Amino acid sequence: MHSRFRAVALSITISLAFAASSCIDVDNTLGVNNIPDDYALNLQTVTLRLPLQTKMLDSMQSLNTSTAVLGAFRTDEFGLTTHSFATNFYHYSTKSVNLGTNRKIKHIYLTMQKSSSLILDASQDGLPQNIHVYHMNRVVDTTYKYNSDLKSSDYDHTPIDTGGVIYTGGDTLRLYLKNSFGQKILNATQKELDSSSVFMDKFKALLFTCDAPEEGTTGGRLNLFSTTGAYIYVTFNFQPTWDSGLARKDTTIVLPLGDNTYTLNFSTYSSKTQEKAEPQEYVTVEGLGGLKAYTDPLKLKDVLNEWMSGNGYDPKKVIICKATYKLPFITNDANVTFINRCFPSSLYPNCKDKDTSNTYFYAPLEDIYSSSNTAGAVNRSLSCYAGDISSQIQKMCNKDRSEIAANWKKYAMWFSSVLENTTSNYYSTSTTTSYSLDRASYSIAKLNGPLHANYPTIEIVFALMNDED
Repeated sequence: MHSRFRAVALSITISLAFAASSCIDVDNTLGVNNIPDDYALNLQTVTLRLPLQTKMLDSMQSLNTSTAVLGAFRTDEFGLTTHSFATNFYHYSTKSVNLGTNRKIKHIYLTMQKSSSLILDASQDGLPQNIHVYHMNRVVDTTYKYNSDLKSSDYDHTPIDTGGVIYTGGDTLRLYLKNSFGQKILNATQKELDSSSVFMDKFKALLFTCDAPEEGTTGGRLNLFSTTGAYIYVTFNFQPTWDSGLARKDTTIVLPLGDNTYTLNFSTYSSKTQEKAEPQEYVTVEGLGGLKAYTDPLKLKDVLNEWMSGNGYDPKKVIICKATYKLPFITNDANVTFINRCFPSSLYPNCKDKDTSNTYFYAPLEDIYSSSNTAGAVNRSLSCYAGDISSQIQKMCNKDRSEIAANWKKYAMWFSSVLENTTSNYYSTSTTTSYSLDRASYSIAKLNGPLHANYPTIEIVFALMNDED
């Protein structure tokens, strides 16, 4: 049985390769009459309804090393969403540091560069936002990786900013901190100053928050900051000790903030009440950890079973050659700017996967690495998202319903924005592309639901295996 299928598959691959590379009309039926019927693999197509509903991610893991999301806004569709972040800071030193004695703080401030921002109303580009900074009592490390909920006990609730910090969306965020906090840093021991890890263990991390827009108003802004190149500047006066009779001096030390360490983004949403399991005409999709277009694996399995049993197909003999999902959407007008701003560049299924410690995390389906997969990219001219999920559908066809129910995390699909990361090899011209759940951008989209006339679908190209002797 197996060798027969491999031979047929090889014949199909070779035929398609020649057909794709030639501009000459080819008679694809040539020689087909010489192939016994029990060796023939007949390709067929079917279009099935994709069961879609709205469901939030169970949690949003957002540990990274470079991007911080800060801001808040309120929309008519989803209500209020707030975004804050925590990041470490440390004293960098490669040798013994002598900061003298009797150190007295003069002022302390921090800076970080804005990389981008999101606004839904262009008139609010310079909207004033009140920013607050708090001192964490724990380091941001990998223990946050699978549980990104900010607990009340994680930080001191008295702000360490000087108060009245208003950010209007400029290229650089500059915040002055209380001198009392700076003095604590200056009281560091020599051991803490000489070791970045010891310093970080002592002084922990900082938490940044943003006030919500006034109740009853809509709008706001999300700001994305780069924590690479973010610093705390501590200016102080001290007594030099490396020689006798020296006058007191002023100096500034620079503490990296977030660089070469972890940043964790937190988010809250008031859209949880909008989750709907029943079919709808429209499915609303929110960015980051908000509402997603979601496919219940058992409902999708029932759709596949109904198709296979209705045609008398043995699920174990169905070969999925290609399965493409399509998520159509419409807009109230042809405003391309609106589409670009509110519809993410991709929507691809993410499922729950396990790492070596058997802890679950969200990751795109392995199908995203298939050759020529569009990875859920949006086609703005056709108003549709599309992507290949062939192996996922193959598994669901072949598995019993009870198996899928027992391992539903592997088959449940949250359609979310994904990021493409390409790295190059320093010693060669080769590059490596990987994909991950987008944890740093927010968008709003409304997709057609199962009750819409132009509903979401799965287009399947398949064949039936003939294993009779």
